[in-house]
Amino acid sequence: MATLRQSRFLFGAVVLAGCGGGGGGPGPGPTPVITKTGGDNQIAPAGQALGALEVTVKDGSGNALPGITVNWTAASGGGSVNPPSSLTGADGKATTTRTLGPGAGTQTTTAGATGATAVTFSAVAQIQGATQITASGSATGPDSVLSTVQLSALVRDQNNLTIQGVIVTWTLTSGAGSLSQPTSTTGANGIAIDSLTVTQTAGPRTVQAAVPGLVGSPVTFTHVAKAGNATEMAYDAGDGQAGAVGTALPLEHRVIARDAYGNPKPGLTVTWVTGLGGGSVSNAAPVTSGTGIAAVTRTLGANAGLHSDTARVDSLTGSPVAFTDTAVSVVGINVGNNFFNPTPAAVANGSFVRFSWAGGSQHNVTWDGAPGALPTNSATQGTGTHTVRLTQPGTYTYHCTIHGSPGSGMAGTINVN
Repeated sequence: MATLRQSRFLFGAVVLAGCGGGGGGPGPGPTPVITKTGGDNQIAPAGQALGALEVTVKDGSGNALPGITVNWTAASGGGSVNPPSSLTGADGKATTTRTLGPGAGTQTTTAGATGATAVTFSAVAQIQGATQITASGSATGPDSVLSTVQLSALVRDQNNLTIQGVIVTWTLTSGAGSLSQPTSTTGANGIAIDSLTVTQTAGPRTVQAAVPGLVGSPVTFTHVAKAGNATEMAYDAGDGQAGAVGTALPLEHRVIARDAYGNPKPGLTVTWVTGLGGGSVSNAAPVTSGTGIAAVTRTLGANAGLHSDTARVDSLTGSPVAFTDTAVSVVGINVGNNFFNPTPAAVANGSFVRFSWAGGSQHNVTWDGAPGALPTNSATQGTGTHTVRLTQPGTYTYHCTIHGSPGSGMAGTINVN
């Protein structure tokens, strides 16, 4: 039989054990573990409700946990869940219903609870049994005007299997032309076909093939209608210029090539030769640009008078195209040693005057008087040239602002007859 002292000791031990060693209150509850137990990887039409999604919540020992709040979220793809939260029953299970969003493809739903790692359900939404649309073959390409080109779109499901019977809508979104039909249906190979007939105007056209909601919709096709064969060549710019003998004219000589419908024709080689006056052109065989233009720079010969050059493509209407320009004499005036020489100078109306620096000191040509508008002043420089054309009879006066003033010091006069 235990003594009174032993009984008191045993009673204290029991009390201490019941109090958990002196701690305050019960310890934390078990950590919940969520497992997907129904409804994952379903396939349904977009916008429709799936079968129930189900999870089971247990503790770390595998025992079902009732009364746990599970929160449901339509994580991707849109749509909704109902209810957005649910309690686990005695078996630890909770459910919701997922309604898919309007687009095709994979859509996800998450289920989570406090203290637990969330799980994710996946579902595939289909539209007319398909999930995706792409171009069949190249989506871009060149074609000539007045041509008909075939367009094709490929429709597949989530497993990349082709889907028959899908209705595809076709729309011409830019450029001039016509489609053979507004809609077409995919065949056994999953391909829907339409054709585009372009007008006589060159340039790009875009067509879209759409099944709203499918991944990749709409598919855009771009076709560039190229100009037909060149049939004519015509003058574009640069004729009738005047320049100093032995110099390049400021404006290019330009011709344009076109097809029978007036579209500019690129890639055409033009033969270009000089005629009267000699000189040269920058390119004897220029090629027309994307705008149908072929261009050269004309350098005049050494003698004053008419100068000519021609551009030709013998097979084209309008060929050859002739250009006529005027080479004008140049009167030289030296700039140096604080003098202009000669001065005064007498020149014919329309002549060019070229000031030439001998090197050394810095000088400039600043105009003071003229029968009309003042010519262009030169820069302050020690070498080089400055050329002006005097086109009105009368007296022109000028000076160097560094070494003279109007009418005195380094100053000069030109009399135009």
